[in-house]
Amino acid sequence: MSFEKIKKNYFYIILSVFLISNAFLPGKTLPFKRILIFTLLFITVVSAFLNKEKVYAILRYFIYQSNEKTIKRVSGGASLFSCIFLVLFLLLLNLGYLWAARCSFLLFIISVSVSAVFVFYELWHDSDVILQKIKPVFLGGISLLYIITNAYASSYFLDFSNMDLGDSPLLELGWKSAFFAIWFFVFLQPISYAFFLYASNKFKGHKFLAGMGFLFLASFLSAAALHWVNNIIVLTLDWATKSEWHTFATCGSLKISDSAERYFGFNTDKYTVYYSNHDGKWGFDEIKCIKDDNNQDAFIRVAVSQSEMPKWFKE
Repeated sequence: MSFEKIKKNYFYIILSVFLISNAFLPGKTLPFKRILIFTLLFITVVSAFLNKEKVYAILRYFIYQSNEKTIKRVSGGASLFSCIFLVLFLLLLNLGYLWAARCSFLLFIISVSVSAVFVFYELWHDSDVILQKIKPVFLGGISLLYIITNAYASSYFLDFSNMDLGDSPLLELGWKSAFFAIWFFVFLQPISYAFFLYASNKFKGHKFLAGMGFLFLASFLSAAALHWVNNIIVLTLDWATKSEWHTFATCGSLKISDSAERYFGFNTDKYTVYYSNHDGKWGFDEIKCIKDDNNQDAFIRVAVSQSEMPKWFKE
């Protein structure tokens, strides 16, 4: 009897082995790892070709089962693609194709987001009582978070650079947006987990997978926001200062310029300097212009803050 069950469901067994192997192998160094992955992939593809009806059953589970509305079919299709892109991400990661894996993960994020939007829309359209009550609390919480992160962003920038953030509008926009986004993603994970616990009994079929996918995405974004804080900060500073700050500073007859530096101020007695990837460091300096009646002008440079350059997403 057991043999008959195995024979009847061998495709699902092979598919499960393929998925579990790819889920546990990333980051592990094993001999013949690539050969093992390619072998499992080949066996899975062949078994899928020989069991087309089971493949169609999986597709129907996502797209057609009890999905009489177009919006539900779109949501189910997005959930299906999110699963495909997640598996593809793990597969490419195990094979060592990092850039392709990152692209697949980006597509996974997009498809999960689309699926989650449609699932929330369905709950909203069905007049879910709890969701209706949570809406004003959620919007109020976001507003409060924005106010608090704005205040702390200005305070941290003053500490880093000894400069008022409001003097540089584009930098202010990028810096405050980055702080808000970091803390929003940090709080998104526990909120998503609590909502999933509440709504799990309402999630069936593709909705359950969409909910799990969104919970996984929220957990990843929360961990990434904390792990890559320095990356986000430096990216924001690089973008804003290159767009808004000057590439040189002058003091009377003197002029200095460095490709790794950006200078805030023009023809003034004091400049704020931001430098990035300068001998493996990033930070802020102040430059004071000392003018002399005998045309012996000089710059005095004072360090304000300095940090190590982050490892740009190499981990």
